[in-house]
Parts: sequence; structure tokens; C-alpha cells
Amino acid sequence: MPTPTPSLTGSGFEVDSIQGGTETDSATVSVDGTDIVVEGTIWGSNGCQTAELGSVNYNSDAGELTVPVRTVEDSEAGDACTTGIVEIEYTATVKFENGTPETVVVTHDRGDGPETVVTTSP
Repeated sequence: MPTPTPSLTGSGFEVDSIQGGTETDSATVSVDGTDIVVEGTIWGSNGCQTAELGSVNYNSDAGELTVPVRTVEDSEAGDACTTGIVEIEYTATVKFENGTPETVVVTHDRGDGPETVVTTSP
């Protein structure tokens, strides 16, 4: 009997904190059962920015999961934004069944196109 192919069943995203900082782009990938957990930091150009998860893509033929995170304007920020760089810490969770992907690619996009932050085999 062939081994079932991992399949993507859902995803979640949470901003853990937003604070003043530097132009930090980092991410770590871990496995929790059949969940892929990405903990990272993306930077925003001002205090009115937050982060969101883009469209997660799983290429089952290649066994590759792409987790795109981008900065966006925070709709609840109002008009009084700080002008300094902010570090936005986040946790993204991508749920699978029948195993996990062979490769995970995390990208960050601050409005100038996605850049790969980490490529790893969990």
C-alpha cells in the first residue's frame, strides 16, 4: 500500500508583538505533530504597520510548502503612527495530515516583492 501524500488542511496566523527596532527579518521552522510552526520577525517602516499571512502554497509534487508573510497597514492604527522602524513578531501555523512537507520556504514581503528568509527541511 502506498504511503499517503501529506495534504494541507488549514493555517493560522497571530501577531505576537510590535515594537520599535531594526530592519530584522528572521524565521525559525519547527514541527508539532503534523503542524508546521513558523516563528518569525518581519519589519515595518512605521508604527501603523502589522503583518499578515499571504496565500500559503503547498506543492505536493515537489513536497514544498511556501509560507508568505507580508507587512500591511494596520486598519485600526489611526493617524498617530510612530515614524521609526518596527519589528513585528509573529507565529504562523500550517496544518497537515498524512505527514509534513519535505521543504519549508518562508518569505517576507514589505511591499517590494517577496524575499526568501529561510528554506529548511523540518
